[in-house]
Amino acid sequence: MQGVRRGARAVLKYFAPLMFFLIVVQVLLAGEGIFGIKKGPKLDDQKTLDPHRFLGFLITEPIALLFLIAALLAWLPDKKLRWVSVGLPLLTFAQAPLAWGGRWSGMFHPLNAFLLLGLYGWLSGRLHRGARAVTDDRAAAPATAR
Repeated sequence: MQGVRRGARAVLKYFAPLMFFLIVVQVLLAGEGIFGIKKGPKLDDQKTLDPHRFLGFLITEPIALLFLIAALLAWLPDKKLRWVSVGLPLLTFAQAPLAWGGRWSGMFHPLNAFLLLGLYGWLSGRLHRGARAVTDDRAAAPATAR
């Protein structure tokens, strides 16, 4: 199981910055879509937000599920990192219902996106800085007798 954890931790180390980057792209696509809105059709009928919707679906459904699986397999030794790495995909799943819910839940959609952006950035930094600490802990830990 230790090999699986080591591999999942390596995956998370590069997966978290990827999620950060995808959320930045999402914000850019939202801005481009909003400023491309034309008068006439209702907002739901606008095609300018389709790239934002498509990438949002990919991030909140299959990609967040893969991140959750990797986080559970990695089961990071630091409790704060563990809770953040497992909680982030759950917050990511919440993005879609926030957008669907209409005006009053929709106002939390961009707020949650910026929260996710900050947390994925923080996690990325901690995983890259802490990679040496995790390997040092493993090397310093005494071998257990079987």
